[in-house]
Amino acid sequence: MTEPAVAATQPPDAATGRLERLRAMRIWHAAAIRDFRLLWASEGVSVVGDQFHAVALSWLVISLTGSGLALGTVLIAISVPRALLLIPMGVVADRRSPRTLMLGSHLARAGIVAAITLLVVSGNASIPALAALGVLFGAADAVYMPSQQAFIPRAVPADGLPSANALLQGTYQLTGIVAPPLAGLVVAAAGTGIAFGVDAASFVLAAGFIVLISGAAARAVSPSAGPQAVDAPGPAGEAAAPAHPAEAHEPFLRALVGGMRYLAEDRAIGIMLCVSLVLNFSLNGPAAVGLPWLAQLRFHAGATGLGLLDAGWAAGGLAGTVVAGGVRLERQGRRLLLLIGASGVAFGLVGVAGSLPVAVGLFAFGGFCIGYVNIVSLSWVQARVESSMLGRVMGLVMLVGFGISPVSMAVAGALIDVNSTALFLGAGALVVVAVVVAFLLGTVDLFDTPRPASALA
Repeated sequence: MTEPAVAATQPPDAATGRLERLRAMRIWHAAAIRDFRLLWASEGVSVVGDQFHAVALSWLVISLTGSGLALGTVLIAISVPRALLLIPMGVVADRRSPRTLMLGSHLARAGIVAAITLLVVSGNASIPALAALGVLFGAADAVYMPSQQAFIPRAVPADGLPSANALLQGTYQLTGIVAPPLAGLVVAAAGTGIAFGVDAASFVLAAGFIVLISGAAARAVSPSAGPQAVDAPGPAGEAAAPAHPAEAHEPFLRALVGGMRYLAEDRAIGIMLCVSLVLNFSLNGPAAVGLPWLAQLRFHAGATGLGLLDAGWAAGGLAGTVVAGGVRLERQGRRLLLLIGASGVAFGLVGVAGSLPVAVGLFAFGGFCIGYVNIVSLSWVQARVESSMLGRVMGLVMLVGFGISPVSMAVAGALIDVNSTALFLGAGALVVVAVVVAFLLGTVDLFDTPRPASALA
């Protein structure tokens, strides 16, 4: 007896089914929006170039001087103006088209890196010249960062913000794993001049993607506009004159103070920033200083051990980012605080970890918690803040991380040689205390709904 024909009724191939389920994940929600895809492509190209720049700059300075102090000087020349200008440039981002600001920043950085390339190729590179160009580069960075963060909520609806931020952050993380070894090979084979040239070209290509962004998503926002609001279009897709020209021409200092007042009046954002400040201070330094120390001096695992610790943190962070990309922003308050507390506990336990595998596992778990928290909290702020205030608020949010990190690293560097166990236990305890205080202040309900400040009772 023959078997009946079933070919026409067989289920789809298992691999095809898995691919369809992958495509249906909420993390891809924002990728359906053309303007976000252009930003995403621009970021991907630019971040690859950034990795070439980082490797080439470090190698160039060390080759020229053999001095870690010289490298630190050049890096400080980049980081200080970037940190100082983030909030003022946030004011600019609230007044001007974010597309125009991002485009200008890309082109400015392309020119700066091209100048570095010429110095290297001509044999005229020097620490003073690199530091001076670094100051300009940091300033251009400060223009770009709040502008990009202010642009995302204008291009993506509120329910797509976790997806957008997760796709961007996941791209940064993957590029950070893949691009540095490739950059190292290029530097070794062709020299730092070629690597800087790749970075300059990446900024030009990234600018090309920004040019293609539609006028609707590129417009400036009226100062009195609510969340996700934009002005009516003007000629050629650019913004029309603001609906409230008197407010649009508000003195710069008053606008800056207005942003601070806006934050002070929103209790939930104020508490979130305080928790973020404690989290960055407590974990950034121990992570940056502690991983090499643990690998070399506690576990005697050398560069291989350091690579495993870094990989654990990166893999955990990427997993947390992917999971967060598919969530909804409502009812996230308790989960956010619990995950922040769990990251503190994981860091504290690293202080008493007796083996490298245990430490890698703890860092992976901590990375997962932080990866999830970063995406959800960033999306929560973007959904909550009024469009006319996004640049200023996001500038301050980024400053909390950039500004406190050097202090955290200095403290961690001083303490780890005294007692590494106490450093990690203390860092974890600070995070847990911050979470307990946040719970006692009744902030879970405030974090549960991403309402704009203007809608608060």
